[in-house]
Amino acid sequence: MSLLDKGNTWVTIYPEEAVVDRDGNIRTRASKEGVRKFVWIAPVGQSGTAARRAEQDNEGYESEKVVRMRLQRKDHDFEIGAQSKVDIEGKMFSVFGDPAVYRCSPRTGHLDYTLRRA
Repeated sequence: MSLLDKGNTWVTIYPEEAVVDRDGNIRTRASKEGVRKFVWIAPVGQSGTAARRAEQDNEGYESEKVVRMRLQRKDHDFEIGAQSKVDIEGKMFSVFGDPAVYRCSPRTGHLDYTLRRA
């Protein structure tokens, strides 16, 4: 078993879905139905502005926490879009930016997502 197939926590992922609003416009949002997945989560060290902002804020509501998430390779076809949400131990995280794509080889290829809780 590869390290890419291991996880360390269960999360609920609310994938991105397209909906039509009352004006007939198509927009995306996080689904109301979540999917449970066993994923690998690790903290991301912050430097610069984000770290200073987290330290200087007086209110806890404005502090940030950033983590990396990797799905197991068997879930490579599970799509996580920019509007997706991830529930980690009761705390809701948003997908931040595009995933980091690793395509070194078919055996080691994977996606790393950056999640941010604000």
